[in-house]
Amino acid sequence: MPKSKRAKVIPLSKTSAKTREDKDKLIERIREALDDYTDIYTFNLQNIRTNILQQIREDRAADSRLFLGNNKLMQIALGKDADSERRKNLHKLAPFLNGLCGLLFTNLGKKEVKAYFEQQVGEPVFARTGQTATEALELKAGVLPQFPHNMFDHLAKLGLNIKLDKGAIVLLQDTTVCEVGDVLSAEAAQLLKLFGIQSAAFGIELTAHWCNGVAKKVTAKE
Repeated sequence: MPKSKRAKVIPLSKTSAKTREDKDKLIERIREALDDYTDIYTFNLQNIRTNILQQIREDRAADSRLFLGNNKLMQIALGKDADSERRKNLHKLAPFLNGLCGLLFTNLGKKEVKAYFEQQVGEPVFARTGQTATEALELKAGVLPQFPHNMFDHLAKLGLNIKLDKGAIVLLQDTTVCEVGDVLSAEAAQLLKLFGIQSAAFGIELTAHWCNGVAKKVTAKE
């Protein structure tokens, strides 16, 4: 059968897949960084937010560099075994590159690195769908003065029982959006954000360290 000549609809949200060139560039950048920095750390992330990571990159631009990307590519860049590693014992970092993680290349001493990242832990962020609520959100019936009338449809779609009264949005009954321990629905997560409740915390945990051919797990006692 001849192919249809009708135009195909392509969603604007669709992003192009990483090309072989993109993947090679990540590997190349990581390997180039081996010549510029003395120490390498692996780290895990919780409640990752782009703005916080960007701030870290800016803060440490003079002495460090962060890499986030496909875990397998980062493993390849370092070396997955003794035969392929780029520096002695560097392949021992590969097992720590799993889950939501990254690489930190730095010229800072160990105490400075740990002190800096401990400052970042606990930065409040808005919780997302599927996370466990750490704070309850209970709304009392009455006018919701923080929202203009043009937010009516949006709030109604989020499940609030509301009406418009002389241009004001009125909640018709006491409403429990979530309780501590609930798994947040998309609607609950959005309402927490609209009411300005940041109930999650950004976290970054150093997991392993390599320096001068020695690689080992980072422990809390160090």
